[in-house]
Amino acid sequence: MGAAAYLPDTTYYNRTGAVEFMARLEREPLLVQGPMGSVLMADAGARDVPAAFWNLAEPQTVMRIHRLYEAAGAQILLTNTFQASRPALERDEIMPSMAEVNRAAVDNARAAHPQVLVGSMGPCGIDWTLPDSPEFRAARDAYRAQAHALLAAGVDALLLETFTSIRDVEPAIKGACDAADGMPVLVSFSIGEDTNLLGDGLTIEGAVLYAEKHGARAVGVNCCSMEAATAAVPRMVRAARTPVMVRPNAGNPVEAEDGSLVWDERPERFARACAEWLQAGARMVGSCCGTTARTTSALADVLVARTSYE
Repeated sequence: MGAAAYLPDTTYYNRTGAVEFMARLEREPLLVQGPMGSVLMADAGARDVPAAFWNLAEPQTVMRIHRLYEAAGAQILLTNTFQASRPALERDEIMPSMAEVNRAAVDNARAAHPQVLVGSMGPCGIDWTLPDSPEFRAARDAYRAQAHALLAAGVDALLLETFTSIRDVEPAIKGACDAADGMPVLVSFSIGEDTNLLGDGLTIEGAVLYAEKHGARAVGVNCCSMEAATAAVPRMVRAARTPVMVRPNAGNPVEAEDGSLVWDERPERFARACAEWLQAGARMVGSCCGTTARTTSALADVLVARTSYE
């Protein structure tokens, strides 16, 4: 069945915001906020609480994190919905509906008055065998439903992030594009130290070409090491026809005495790498798991200095 058969009500899609966002990407590099999940998990006693739970249970906490990132200089905020598809919410025993959780996440981020708001979507967890199998259709349906919930709530674009293989991303791109009706869908992969996809070993160039062929309006990497990200950026820029994104993580956490998780953040290291990413042609820069608004602020200084120099 074609995508047109699934086309939902798009009355409330923020098409003006989408056009402005994509136009800005053509003109200037933009700074993306840091992670939500690892910040929420960092407090003692919170490491096992699913990030999506906070959207309705503790919205003020989610709003506070978004405001910190915005104050630090983030031009793009990401909704706290990485694991807020219907299968993920059911797995985590979060009882409110998928639409409620995603709308609350959009409202929480909007409270920080972002310049651009992008809806985050991660892997839904459904494994599949064949493209016409019930499992594939269920995965595509899950992505389609979450994409529509985010777009109907007013995000400017969708970000499919931390996908480790083409197998995982295929139903995600198809489902998101079913709902998008022309709104931007961005795709970001997680890579190993060899800059190949962690799940299937495909080169980053192959992943970029696949994503673009199937509708991605920007491509990139996230939740990988600094070294892998820095090596991947020039390769992606050479291969891509769309803007390139880069958001590495801060490595693996260690457990503190109080049970909380601690990462070796080192914002100055991110700042040095960011200068390289921008020089290589990256258009969306940021940081992933283990970083905070401190790193966002350091990256903002790099973008300001670059603008002043130019």
